[in-house]
Amino acid sequence: MAKDTAEQAKRFIDASLEGRPKPPSKAAYARAVKLARAAIEELSQVATRSRG
Repeated sequence: MAKDTAEQAKRFIDASLEGRPKPPSKAAYARAVKLARAAIEELSQVATRSRG
């Protein structure tokens, strides 16, 4: 699941950057992916708990 959430986070960040004239720095991109991945994992856990 960790690899899947990392890929989802990258796709989310890439989509949110479309149309911007200047790409973010590598450090900013890495931070954004890390935060998005953590959010996706947390939301997945909450969804799993609410089902059962």
